[in-house]
Amino acid sequence: MSCNIFGFLVVGLVLLGVDQQAEACSCGPAHPQQAYCQADVVIKGKIIGSKVIAMDNSSDPNAFQWIRYEVQQQKMFKGLEKLERVEYVYTPRAEFVCGMVLHPEEMNEDYILTGTMSTDGKIYINICSFNRPWSQLTSAQQTSLEGRYQAGCQCTVIPCLSLPCGVTADNQCLWTDGILTGNWNGTQSQRFTCSMKDSGLCRWVPVRYNMRREAQ
Repeated sequence: MSCNIFGFLVVGLVLLGVDQQAEACSCGPAHPQQAYCQADVVIKGKIIGSKVIAMDNSSDPNAFQWIRYEVQQQKMFKGLEKLERVEYVYTPRAEFVCGMVLHPEEMNEDYILTGTMSTDGKIYINICSFNRPWSQLTSAQQTSLEGRYQAGCQCTVIPCLSLPCGVTADNQCLWTDGILTGNWNGTQSQRFTCSMKDSGLCRWVPVRYNMRREAQ
């Protein structure tokens, strides 16, 4: 199951009443830059509360439920033209549809949140997007959120899922972390962005960052 069809899947589950144990969430590799470029809204914020709700205000305990996280926004990296401030983000309560379900010890922590906006202005997140504690980001990733990822949105990051692999267009960068090391959270993910040069070619570029902050 791909979370690229996240919204359609959720609607289908609500309408069809699919058994919640029928299928587990499965996410394809998502480079932070690609996650940033595909998101409507990207913020840094502290998750300070949560509440289980049914979007249709149904009192039926078997209705499809969501978690509404209350967010204390600290900085908006993308989406200011859509809204000024994010107060809540929504995710399915069920992990089998990629819900980002946080345990009590994971609350009251700063997060980077990348979400999609619905037509009614609600922000939705899931575990397949780039949502993680701010403290887990490298300094290069934190620096890239200030503009490097945005500048690279003309390019497309292509994960190498099996050999042989390669790119098919000038605006693509081949992402090989997973195939080389078995871990998609590798060097290209942590310390590089895919940037377009004056020639129109996209290539990996190392991110300059504060070395002392990285060592802390």
